Amino acid sequence: MAEQSAVVAAALLPGMPHLLAKQPATSWADLRVASEAVGEHFREARVDTVLMLSTQWFTVLGHQFQLDPNPSGQRTDENWYAYDYGRLAYDFRIDAALTERWMGLVAERGLQARGTLYEGFPIDTGTVVATALLDPGRRFRFALVSCNLYADVEDIATLGRTAVAASDGRRVGVVVVSGLSSGLIQRWIEPSEDALATPVQDKWNRRMLDALTHGQADEALAMREAYAAEAAVDSQFRALAFLHGADALRTPAELLAYGPIWGTGGAVLLWRTERDRK
Repeated sequence: MAEQSAVVAAALLPGMPHLLAKQPATSWADLRVASEAVGEHFREARVDTVLMLSTQWFTVLGHQFQLDPNPSGQRTDENWYAYDYGRLAYDFRIDAALTERWMGLVAERGLQARGTLYEGFPIDTGTVVATALLDPGRRFRFALVSCNLYADVEDIATLGRTAVAASDGRRVGVVVVSGLSSGLIQRWIEPSEDALATPVQDKWNRRMLDALTHGQADEALAMREAYAAEAAVDSQFRALAFLHGADALRTPAELLAYGPIWGTGGAVLLWRTERDRK
């Protein structure tokens, strides 16, 4: 399967808007530069379409797929609207043909799948941040799926597996937009004050990152539940299952940046797949 995979690169990106701040903390700036580096690598790898799951686009009834060919507009973040990074413009392209096939494959596997296509649909902050940093020149097309709050990890893996199966000869990049530990600082701070909420959360974040950067996918998947419980991880780190289903974990990850975002853990990981290395 690895030799025939359409996946030429994969990444984990943070989706907090702080990465777009005009006066960022050092960690926010590092995470932004690393996210932009992922976009550059995707361009060098000649990615056609980016298959993306953002934990901030969440649903409770099944899985939604974006079918608007060109979502564009303004996003006002419900938490950070008072800051310059809380009001964000977006303008990106959707690979509607791939997305339609993806929806069909998901439905064939017994999961609820439905498309959304209407003007003014509320694009989530994670998607806005990731598309802006990955693709400022609108080079790529995207295929987006929601993160069902009640889906188990095998269903999330199925989303990744079917996304790749729907690629139809395209060179695809796989991206999950997800945080690590979610210990948000519960007060207003200056960027220079930012730090991981607790040493325990930092320890668990580093343990998971260490497994992924050493190519220990089975160990990472096995520790996911304990990690989620001990570090209050964003969406129980089910985004890892999406990467696994898409066959993106077969090589060690490169850790491009790791640090706090208002107390939470943020990281940028890049997987250079075997096909990409040829």
